Amino acid sequence: MLRIFFYKALTILIITITGIFVWFCLTRTLLQPTSFASVSQSIFATQSLKTLQGHSAWIYTIAISPDGKTLASGSYDGTIKIWNLQTDKLFYTIHGHANAVKSLAISSDGHIFVSGSWDRRIKLWNLETGKLIRTLSGHEDDVESAVFTPDSKVLVTGSWDKKIKLWNVQTGEVIRTLNQKDGVRSVAISPDGELLASGTDNGRIMIWQLKTGKLKISLAAHNRAVWSVAFSPSGKQLASGSHDHTIKLWNPQNGQLLGTLIGHSKAVWSVAFSPSGNQIASGSYDRTIRLWNSHDRRLLGTLVGHSKAVWSVVFNPLDHTLVSGSADETIKIWQVPLPIPEFEELDEATKL
Repeated sequence: MLRIFFYKALTILIITITGIFVWFCLTRTLLQPTSFASVSQSIFATQSLKTLQGHSAWIYTIAISPDGKTLASGSYDGTIKIWNLQTDKLFYTIHGHANAVKSLAISSDGHIFVSGSWDRRIKLWNLETGKLIRTLSGHEDDVESAVFTPDSKVLVTGSWDKKIKLWNVQTGEVIRTLNQKDGVRSVAISPDGELLASGTDNGRIMIWQLKTGKLKISLAAHNRAVWSVAFSPSGKQLASGSHDHTIKLWNPQNGQLLGTLIGHSKAVWSVAFSPSGNQIASGSYDRTIRLWNSHDRRLLGTLVGHSKAVWSVVFNPLDHTLVSGSADETIKIWQVPLPIPEFEELDEATKL
């Protein structure tokens, strides 16, 4: 008996009468789990493919272009670095802020990106050239988070000054300011551009109607700060990562708690959905990255390799790798294949 399953030519699962084998195409490594039960853990073991180095301090934030070919990283050293993910080479470095770069986001067309800093400034840049387009001023404290609307016409920023600002990307003018009672740690926009979610320092999640600025739902979500919020690709789930060590999943339409993911031993700084929406990645102060099934809330595996806190995680839409930025001043690229039930079996014509 020989059965072969694969996922996008990245990982091959081979079942024979003598055992189960997992072949990683990118690293050209073969593992032999002892049973089906251990296949998932084997798949997630020791799979840091590459490490990018260049920053001289904590890497707070990373963002990947929609085509999956370019990576932006922002650091406590005040710089932004733009990387070619196909060659793993540094394109260029920007020295554009007077303090730590806390947030980055790339527009949906891949032409521009935004940086938010502890210097209270927001800057728009040309992604290809690194040229400054404009500087946005208006926040009175650290800019913690930034995100573009799906059409890239509006930029949303959240700050420790307890304000969320909506900006016209073309003119740089403020469209609207949303006031909160506590500092804003994170913001996210639903894929349809209808909802805006914000995580606050007091553990609340606020969900707003983006077009009108009206508050839709206020959730007493966590008992500590909400460092990260992220919508699933379908927009049906909202994930939140908190200083209370947990990740929670919510229905953003009615605020219903869908599940709580428990496993990290310290603060969860970052959460991200995979492009398919089937997986959630979480980065923590405990130095690990955990992968979860977004449907049954099951832990799929733990990625270990960073020597300090993992500040930011993001999936690459091009090849299903996961990229992480850490306080250890490195960026790591991980191979993250799908769970076993989602592997596809080769047809008869392609079987070996």
